[in-house]
Amino acid sequence: MQKVRKIVASGRALAALVLGISLVKVLVKRAFGVLTGLPLFLQNYGPDRLPPVTPDERSMMPKFSGCFACGRCDVGEAERIRKSRGAFPGVMGFVLASSRSMPDYDAAERALAFVDDAVLAAKEEICPAHVPISALARFVRAKAEEVGQVRVRQA
Repeated sequence: MQKVRKIVASGRALAALVLGISLVKVLVKRAFGVLTGLPLFLQNYGPDRLPPVTPDERSMMPKFSGCFACGRCDVGEAERIRKSRGAFPGVMGFVLASSRSMPDYDAAERALAFVDDAVLAAKEEICPAHVPISALARFVRAKAEEVGQVRVRQA
């Protein structure tokens, strides 16, 4: 009996093979009119009200998610949290909820109604992780507006 030898790709060769196969699949799908890219993203995530991000927004996202929940930014926030009746979870809660997984931009924007930009800027100054809290607030407001516009168009 003759021994059969298997050829196994690993490391860079395997990565190149997988990448090549994926490229061919995408090109074939595009040639036959199958949704790919942004249209596919919108079809998959549009019902969840998750808007796409621009390249500039995508480059900021790693900075947004640097929070390690130390709680420094929540010092002095008890009264604001109490007045919000649960809508404002504190600055740390806002940062964590807005920078992880699939955020609810509408809820995050409602939370921001209880804290002004000057307070967010002050909290940003004391953040040991250097999370750009003010930029995150602008991002959340813009995405909430975008989600609201999509909802109006669908109605």
